[in-house]
Amino acid sequence: MKKAVALMLSLMLILSAAAALAEGEVLLGQVDYAAHGTGCFAVITVALQDDVILAAKIDEFQYVSDRENLAAVGVPNSDASFGENYPEGKVLGSKRVNNELYSLNMQRAGSTVQIAANYDAIEAFVKGKTIAELEEIVGGYTAETKGEFIDAVTGATTADTWTYTQGILAAAKAAKNETGTYTFYNKTGETVTELYLIDNLTGEKGVNYAVNGFAADAQYTITRTITPEEKEAGYSMTVSFKTEGGYEGHFDTLHIEVAPITLLAADAMTGATMISFFAPAAE
Repeated sequence: MKKAVALMLSLMLILSAAAALAEGEVLLGQVDYAAHGTGCFAVITVALQDDVILAAKIDEFQYVSDRENLAAVGVPNSDASFGENYPEGKVLGSKRVNNELYSLNMQRAGSTVQIAANYDAIEAFVKGKTIAELEEIVGGYTAETKGEFIDAVTGATTADTWTYTQGILAAAKAAKNETGTYTFYNKTGETVTELYLIDNLTGEKGVNYAVNGFAADAQYTITRTITPEEKEAGYSMTVSFKTEGGYEGHFDTLHIEVAPITLLAADAMTGATMISFFAPAAE
């Protein structure tokens, strides 16, 4: 009997471990989103696993002022240099932090649900839904019919429930973005004056990362983020650089990855390209 129990427990542990391994990586996506008019912006975050929304968080920021006996709470550094150019009598504040104060205005307009409770209801509604499911739900409404969407979200009363949900969908999709990180090492023996990552899909040159001079033996780390759609389209970049002496180099097919990239001097080349995907040995 004991052996049977032990065997059963072992089997359960193995199955649990297998289930855990089968689950995909938890990804985080975050967007700044215009979900409610033009006088504020939302910051929306989503935890995503296997295309399923595990959790979402909405906060929104706008200029607020004291109201009755409630003091407006500004974002950090509102009382320092960051707040020096605020409108007279106002601070930039989180609606969640200022829930009581902000909800007074909503109450006067007839709302029976505070703003934070509205956010919470929308977050609860999207939890457990896949991106495709939420996209189908949201796609069933328009700007003209968005008021009808409120009935689908239990506990939410804000007129912009639909656009907050659209923001969550955008954050969920952003969780699937991919970011490449490239640490460049200048081993050309001179200052690099031009360094570009050229988008091969659009031909856009973008920022000159050596605009201030990329000194010999210096290093500089760059990130580049792409969407799943860009990856599907075959996204790649061309590395292009030029030194102050006129020496030029390029590499045509850089993909989204984490990689060291060493810019080589002409006499250090061991192949056809002027870069190496190895960090230089420590001196």
